[in-house]
Amino acid sequence: MRIVFVNLHGNEFLVKPLNKFIFKKSVAIKHKYFLDYLLSREDVEVCSFINKRGLALSYRTRNKFLQSFRFLEHRITMKKNEIPLNKVKVLKSEDEIRHDDIVVLYQISEPQLDFDRRPDAFIVVSQLHFTLDTSSKVEKLDPDMMFNESNMQKRFIGFDEHFGWFHKEYMVNPFVFADRFKVVKPFAERQNKAVSVGTITYPGFVGKYYGNNCLQPARKQVYDHAKELTPWVDCFNSDYLEEVKARASASDRGLMGVLNRLNDKFFLGHQKKYFSFDMVEKFNDYKMCVVGEEIVGLPGIGFVEGMACGCAYLGQTVGYYEDYGMKAGVHYIGYDGTLDDLKAKISYYQQPEHQEELETIARTGCEFVRSHFNGPVAAKSLLENLLEAQRRWMEEHPNK
Repeated sequence: MRIVFVNLHGNEFLVKPLNKFIFKKSVAIKHKYFLDYLLSREDVEVCSFINKRGLALSYRTRNKFLQSFRFLEHRITMKKNEIPLNKVKVLKSEDEIRHDDIVVLYQISEPQLDFDRRPDAFIVVSQLHFTLDTSSKVEKLDPDMMFNESNMQKRFIGFDEHFGWFHKEYMVNPFVFADRFKVVKPFAERQNKAVSVGTITYPGFVGKYYGNNCLQPARKQVYDHAKELTPWVDCFNSDYLEEVKARASASDRGLMGVLNRLNDKFFLGHQKKYFSFDMVEKFNDYKMCVVGEEIVGLPGIGFVEGMACGCAYLGQTVGYYEDYGMKAGVHYIGYDGTLDDLKAKISYYQQPEHQEELETIARTGCEFVRSHFNGPVAAKSLLENLLEAQRRWMEEHPNK
């Protein structure tokens, strides 16, 4: 069987792209576990179709001379990611995509959706880092399946407006914690309160549907009331907009100011304070954690990471976690999304007489996450679901 990615070398959900190496930027390779699993299977051939816009260092350019370096970039990127070149078959033409291939695309990257014509194959689109910017490109390709960490077809209120043409299968593929997230400190030695983490962002499309541009209002309210919440929550959230404003107001003028801003943008990156602490140690310092959900219908990956570190997780009872098979009061602590209820729930579990109950939830949640949301299990399940869906598609679309 063949799994075909497009411009694999530039997909930062699967590998670390060359520009991240050059500018010394970290990247969360969220689906690396899937690529690693595919590469480990002798019965799977991993392919990368490098299209006409495959130069990841400059995706926007259509200059033929610059794009001629895209195959060299692929080789360098594979080497830097320690992936043997013979483990990834490069496809240089759409004609090399076969009818029995599974083509996996990532909606966030517009250039990798760039086809002269739709391949006659089973096409799957990941909506990881959900966006509306490329919806027209996705519609043109007419995918046979879409997937994400939450069912956006059911959760996002604007889905029909932008993807109303899609009436096929939508698959939920769970978040996966990185190996470094684990229990280090015994539960009894941790602080008897919650830690709140996660970035606060403001994508433009959110305000149209929810009346507020903040994508993570649950994080924002904790951030805005951090002092008030001190007896219950230690806030380590990062408001991306405020950090940008702070950098702009603090910038030096003249040549040094320009150099400082270039250094900040290309080398050191944003949120230096937020990324300065070890998240694994932070989770292990607390008995509870809260990672405010995204209003469009997605939890944050931090909930899986915190639970994998042995924290009792506090999440809103809106159905996100039930989609994964979790239950409030068993695997996590449910609350209604208000600060009052957040304080009330934490206060309840802070009491000595409820410590045993709290530890049981933390342990049960940790066991669930570590058995269901680890890389090999999630990758195996994803591949099996793709193969089953492709089998049904092949029955309806026999090779011409």
